[in-house]
Amino acid sequence: MRALVFASIASAALALSCQHGLDAPRAEAALDEAYFRCKVQPVLAKSCGAFACHGDARRYFHVFARNRLRIANVEKARNATLSDEERAANFEAARAMIDTASLDDSLLLLKPLEQSKGGYFHRGAEIFGGGNVFGDRAEPDFKTLTAWAHGAKEDPTCVEPGSDL
Repeated sequence: MRALVFASIASAALALSCQHGLDAPRAEAALDEAYFRCKVQPVLAKSCGAFACHGDARRYFHVFARNRLRIANVEKARNATLSDEERAANFEAARAMIDTASLDDSLLLLKPLEQSKGGYFHRGAEIFGGGNVFGDRAEPDFKTLTAWAHGAKEDPTCVEPGSDL
């Protein structure tokens, strides 16, 4: 009986020690939606949203954009402004790529950055003929993504570029 109690306690302790950190929920980044909508969304649409890249719904990280991937896959609506659902999906997908424990190590920043500049391997580098989306951290669009990850804010009344077409 004593051995059974010990085994139960040991099992519980092992389970708890294995759970610590692995199953603990990761804190969601508190990021500004207006900055995303007016600054980050255009970068993602331009740099990542092509059909051959993240404009493909089969990708883990995919981007909805005008004249690209749309939720309502209807050709006549392809050039319409993004729906609230598409915009929210893009925001949540990008936010999920932000590492709140180490902002500068976020996948959203390092995946499209050249490996020689500290980025991660990205199939996009092969698609772009040997160069990645961002050649280095000094590029304005890379700085835009970094600023958002670090909490940059925008006037909530800003107008998303292209939404007035």
